[in-house]
Amino acid sequence: MYKKLLVSGMAASLLIVGVAHSASAAKEFKLKEEIFLQGADLNDKQLVETKDKLGVGRGVTTYPVTNVDVIQYTGTEYDYIHSSALIKPKRFGHGVDVEIETPNNITRITKEQYMNAAITSGIQDATIRIASIDPVTGEGALTGIYKAYEAQGNALNREDVQNAHSEMNELARISESHASTNGYSDEALNEAIADMKSQIAEATASNQQINELTINNIVNQTLNERGLNQVLSNNEIAVIQNIMMNVAQSDVLKQDPESFKQQANELRDSIQKHAGDKLDALKELDNPETRGWLQSIWDNIVSLITRIWHWLVSFV
Repeated sequence: MYKKLLVSGMAASLLIVGVAHSASAAKEFKLKEEIFLQGADLNDKQLVETKDKLGVGRGVTTYPVTNVDVIQYTGTEYDYIHSSALIKPKRFGHGVDVEIETPNNITRITKEQYMNAAITSGIQDATIRIASIDPVTGEGALTGIYKAYEAQGNALNREDVQNAHSEMNELARISESHASTNGYSDEALNEAIADMKSQIAEATASNQQINELTINNIVNQTLNERGLNQVLSNNEIAVIQNIMMNVAQSDVLKQDPESFKQQANELRDSIQKHAGDKLDALKELDNPETRGWLQSIWDNIVSLITRIWHWLVSFV
């Protein structure tokens, strides 16, 4: 009986140690304090205005973000760095939130693209606020956060950061190319991307084999379920498959797939909650009535071309 109790006690101790280790591993990607990431090229007046827009209080830890930093973390160079960010850790978790405080001045990157990129890079359980005093495209706004993580001993994997930056640009490019496409929305694409990440993390956590075929199946099925396959080109789908392959091979996912899955689920659910109407608009394009209407248009085009062809041939 004593031996059984001893063995049980040892097993419980190992379990506790294992859980503690897992929790510790997850916290490696979390900051413990509020941090202001200051665009290094702001003058004094611009800095005051930027802090006001972000709600930066006194005594907040600050890191200047220079063009050298942007090149180092993303490989991109800018003439000046004005965009700034404030990151606050969430006490009770619940994923990554992004608020763009100057939406008219962040001209290219959406908050959903920022959130997906943050998850891919390894940022967890945080609220990020972004602002710029003049128009910028916004791709470098997360650079300061990467720098802050490294400065505080929580360095994110450099390849994961580069892949996150590439993902953000590719998703922005896809959304730009479909800005006038009926039913399409950036929210629909990013919701699908978050769901794909969740599925990959779940497969990794359960030790399933992850290869190119697995990734392609996840991507294609997820796009089909949302009607995005009716909108995206084959090349754009291939780009998304490559993004997901990078996710599957990322350091942050391999270290803690369960935590990565939670972050992705939080983003997916958040988009569904605040942009459900946009997701439904896309799905409505993929129904028998719509397909019949589109087929009718196509039949008429084919018929017209055929009639023109026969008319031309008649002169030969």
